[in-house]
Amino acid sequence: GGYIQSTFMINIILSGNFAFLNHLTIIPALASIDDAFWPRWLSSRILRPNNTPSKAREESAKVQRIAVVIRRSIDLILLSLIGYLSIPVVENLLQRGGHQQMNASFNSFRLVNTYGAFGSVGHARYEAIISVSRDGVRWNEIELPCKPGNVKRRPCFCAPYHYRLDWNIWFLGFKPHGQMLRSRETWLFSLVEKILRVKKGRWLDVLDKSAETVIFGTDKRRGVDRIKYAKAD
Repeated sequence: GGYIQSTFMINIILSGNFAFLNHLTIIPALASIDDAFWPRWLSSRILRPNNTPSKAREESAKVQRIAVVIRRSIDLILLSLIGYLSIPVVENLLQRGGHQQMNASFNSFRLVNTYGAFGSVGHARYEAIISVSRDGVRWNEIELPCKPGNVKRRPCFCAPYHYRLDWNIWFLGFKPHGQMLRSRETWLFSLVEKILRVKKGRWLDVLDKSAETVIFGTDKRRGVDRIKYAKAD
């Protein structure tokens, strides 16, 4: 289980998705692995043979037994504390008060809280669309690999890879849209600037394969019909 969890976290880290949190998740996963399962070259460096005298080993065993008692006592206290603090959380989960609170705390120390990634959900979803035009009249939408768009396109399968642009543009749909654009989603200005420059580069990899045709056109005989307008609705 520890190997599987660590491997899965490393796979997500390589995609650049919440890498810091995944590093922290690996720590308890490694702690769950028994010493016998560690590679021999690693265990030989960390776990050295016990060459201490028998008397010293007996004294060390006594200390270890005392340490185990102390450790188990602390674990029991912490378990009891978590169980006690979990009572209002469970009651909230069962909606004993008539409704369920999301992302709420029930004690002064803010321990054992309720968490919901989507604790507040809008009544309508606003989908940001990037479009380009050569004459300011006819507009063509630029597709992203996994962002909802063309209904005739097959939905993408991306797990555990994370398409960052598809994820970030979703936040532009949150109200107030302008504030989201100016505060945390300023990357959109850089993307529009690159589109208007009409210069190929690695930045095209973040877009759908069809975006290159939309931006650069398909008629190679007349060259590039330069994009003059770009907008996000």
